[in-house]
Amino acid sequence: MENLIIQQTEETPEVNFNSNGQMLIKGVSIPENITNFYTPLINWINQLDNHTPSSIHFVFEIEYINTSTTRVFIDIIKKITALKEKCTNTVITWKYIEDDEDNFDLGKDLEYSAKASMVFEQI
Repeated sequence: MENLIIQQTEETPEVNFNSNGQMLIKGVSIPENITNFYTPLINWINQLDNHTPSSIHFVFEIEYINTSTTRVFIDIIKKITALKEKCTNTVITWKYIEDDEDNFDLGKDLEYSAKASMVFEQI
């Protein structure tokens, strides 16, 4: 399974999905076409079901997202959480700036909506 690397733009986040289980989505997510941007990411995550690494650490370090991205992130969190059956060492981390309560609350809302457990880390 090959790594998936996408450079950050003004409208899309940096993506660094490593087949060793280290995954990162970082930056702003307001893509014009949500399906075109996130379908390759969802497909890559789906492949983990057949190529499960020994540990998974998924990190969100988000500055801003739109409503469409929120729905995709819930789906991503659910998919990563489901992998815990095959990979018990699975952690999802939501990184946020210390004084950014809105970003912290967004992470908490996503955690609740996805019925998942996430680690919250100030940066």
